[in-house]
Amino acid sequence: MPVNKQIVNSIKKSLTKFDFSNLEDRCTNEAQTRFILIEPLLEVLGYSRIDDMATEINAGWGQKNDKADIGLIVKGKVPEIIVECKTLNKRLTDKEASQLNGYFINTKNSKFGILTNGLEWRFYFPNDATKEMKLYELPYKVICFDELEDADYEFLSKIHKNNIDLKELHEEAQEFYFEEGFTDAFLAELLDPSDKFIEAIFGRMHGKRLSDQLKSKLRNRINSGMIQSLLPKLIEEESKSGNFVITTAEELKIYHAVKTLLLNSIKKVDSTRISYRDQKNSFNIIVDDNNKKIIAKITNSRNKYTIEINGVKYDANNLDNIVALKKPLVEVASPFLSPTI
Repeated sequence: MPVNKQIVNSIKKSLTKFDFSNLEDRCTNEAQTRFILIEPLLEVLGYSRIDDMATEINAGWGQKNDKADIGLIVKGKVPEIIVECKTLNKRLTDKEASQLNGYFINTKNSKFGILTNGLEWRFYFPNDATKEMKLYELPYKVICFDELEDADYEFLSKIHKNNIDLKELHEEAQEFYFEEGFTDAFLAELLDPSDKFIEAIFGRMHGKRLSDQLKSKLRNRINSGMIQSLLPKLIEEESKSGNFVITTAEELKIYHAVKTLLLNSIKKVDSTRISYRDQKNSFNIIVDDNNKKIIAKITNSRNKYTIEINGVKYDANNLDNIVALKKPLVEVASPFLSPTI
């Protein structure tokens, strides 16, 4: 899902005017926190209190009459995002997350849920792997409005009323949860190898009969020392097949040198607009995460680095060489980095 730089800048501008001082004195209960802090922050994200924030949403089941605090209307008239509000600085725990999950389950049109105490915002998405659409226990994203970083602004732009794509957000969240689940499951398998894992390894060894003694021996061989010794071989083989791209420290050093030079040479440039993509044959320094807006290409041959600018290749093996390329770098980057409106 592409980042909308205009909306990122709009959020930043709005939050510079936001007063986070003396909040403890003004937000002593949930209602105050909601009125003074949570709802105004939702307005920064493009949601109107009158048109887009439904309150006290029916989220009970059985004889319960529970109500979710806020339902955000993205399109149409039915809320699709459930927001559970807590008092400022209240510690958010699994208990509060479970409460949000209960509301989510019982509001059938909801796509995801937000748990917040005003400053800390936790975004929870549903688990597609279960028959019952319930939220993952782990939040997809946690943002603290008093400690925002560039990546946080970019995520908030994806939540903004004028930019949100619920389907794409859901897909991004599922990819995150898949990676988290795979990592946890793989680690668990390495820490306590199952019989099937042992049998699979023995099968690749072309063994004929797997005795309990051999199982124990193989299980003891699976440890951090063995994994560490295999890592260089794994990287080498994946590099040969083209399935693995290694970003070197030297490539990052050249990238940061170029980025710093441009930020110091071109006025009023948002640093987040300059990034890179490391590909099989080149390391591209780009603008707006767009491979069509290439500032320069870094290539490496036998540990000798070159930087290509507008089709011309230069030596890039020391910092002085990069600094000397200020003029061509600025010339190619300036059109891409012109202020966004």
